[in-house]
Amino acid sequence: MAIHLGKYTFEGPFPSIDKLKDKPGVYAIICMVDREFFLLDVGESTRMRTRIENHEKKGAWIKKCNGELTIFVRYTPFLEQEGRLLIEKELRELYHPAIETDIKVLFKGDMY
Repeated sequence: MAIHLGKYTFEGPFPSIDKLKDKPGVYAIICMVDREFFLLDVGESTRMRTRIENHEKKGAWIKKCNGELTIFVRYTPFLEQEGRLLIEKELRELYHPAIETDIKVLFKGDMY
């Protein structure tokens, strides 16, 4: 399965990091509640599995989600950090992830 965030396709949902590759990419932390999606956070890393596993906001993600906490990823083996940061910035501006506010951001992602 996959989801569209902006103009990008992300793989998922992954309920844990077990099946994530430790490769470069952009990740989206999403809370799913009754088939609605709430984007909690978005970020980039050269080693996504390690980054998500050790993320300083992991506790906040768990606390903020009143549904199923999931991970969506876009692997970017040919992008340097600058390119990944541009994707992260674009998605933050488009969706305003909710982890640092009390507002839940509902978005309609195209899931297929």
